[in-house]
Amino acid sequence: MLSVKGFNEKHRAIAAVTTFFALLLIVILSALFSVAIFVCSLFGKNASTGKRVAGIVLAGVLLCAAIFAAQRIAGPETSKSGNGAAETSTSEPAEAVEANTTEPAQDAEAVADATKQDVEETAAQEKEPSAEQPSNEGTTTATTQKKSWDTADIELDKLMEAYPEMVGWVYFEDGHISYPIMQSEDNEKYSKLDYMGEEAPTGAIFLDYRSAADFTDANSIVYGHNMKDGTMFGSLREYRKDPAYYNDHMYFQIITPQKAYRYLIFEYMDVSETYILYDYVSDAALEFVKDAEHVRIKSYMDSEIPVNKDSKVVTLSTCTKKDDLQFVVLGVLVEESDR
Repeated sequence: MLSVKGFNEKHRAIAAVTTFFALLLIVILSALFSVAIFVCSLFGKNASTGKRVAGIVLAGVLLCAAIFAAQRIAGPETSKSGNGAAETSTSEPAEAVEANTTEPAQDAEAVADATKQDVEETAAQEKEPSAEQPSNEGTTTATTQKKSWDTADIELDKLMEAYPEMVGWVYFEDGHISYPIMQSEDNEKYSKLDYMGEEAPTGAIFLDYRSAADFTDANSIVYGHNMKDGTMFGSLREYRKDPAYYNDHMYFQIITPQKAYRYLIFEYMDVSETYILYDYVSDAALEFVKDAEHVRIKSYMDSEIPVNKDSKVVTLSTCTKKDDLQFVVLGVLVEESDR
C-alpha cells in the first residue's frame, strides 16, 4: 500500500506541473493572438497614419524579439553559422572536441601509448615461464587436454584391489551417472549382481565380455539396467523424451587406472536385441567405425559428428519397457588424458 501511495503522489505532482505549463502556454498563445489582431487593425483602411507607423514599429520590435529568442534557443554555435564557424560538433574532428573539454591531444596519445606498452609487457611476462613456475615445454597433448575438462576423482586402484572384476568407471559430467564398470566371463552375472557380488535388482554396470578391458576396441559395449527411479542407466531415457536434454548432456567419460577418456554422444536410438550393433565387438568393431552410417540411420539424433576408421566408440545399452527392445547411446572418443 505504501508503494502505491508513493506512486499516486508522484503522478499527482507530475499532473500538477503539466497542468501549470499547459495553462501558461494557453495564456502566452492568447496574448500572441491578441497582439497579432491589434497589429492587423493598425493597417486597416480606417487607421490613421500615426497608427500605421506605430504598427510598423511594433511589428519590427516583435520580429527582432523573435529573432533574438531563436538565437538564444539554438545556442551560440548555431548563431555563428553566418560566418562559416557553425556546427563545430560536426565539422571539426571528434578528437578536437574532446581536447577542448579534457586534456591536450598530445597528452591523450602519450597516455594511450604508455597504456598499450604496459599491456604488451604484461602479456609478454605471462607468456614467459618464470623461474618459480616450470615451463610447459615437453608436456604431452593428453595432459594439456586434461585442463579443458574435469573428471571424477576415483581411487580405482584401491577399488580394483577389493573387486578384481572392476575394469573402470563410467561418469557423466553432471554426475547423474557415476558407477564402477564390471566385467566377467559372460553378460549374465552382473545383470543380477551388484559390483560387490551381492544379489540386487539393479545389477551392476558391466562391460561386454567380448570387449577389451582397457577400452581400446573400436566399439566397447557397456550395459546397465533402466531403473524407474533414474539410477543406473535409467536417466538415459531422458535423451529420447526431450531432444533438448542433449544440449546439456553431450559428454560422458570412461575412467581406467591409466587413462581418462572423454566421449561426445553422436547418436541414440531404440534397437532390437539382435541388432547388428551388438555384433560389432573386438576386431569386428573396425567394420562399424569404417562406415557407421547404416547404423546411424536409425538414430533419433541427426548429427554430423564424424566417425571414421580411427575412431573409438563406446555404446551404452539399457533395457526398455519392451522386452525385445534396447535403448542405446553412442559416444565417440574426442579427448583423453593420463591419470
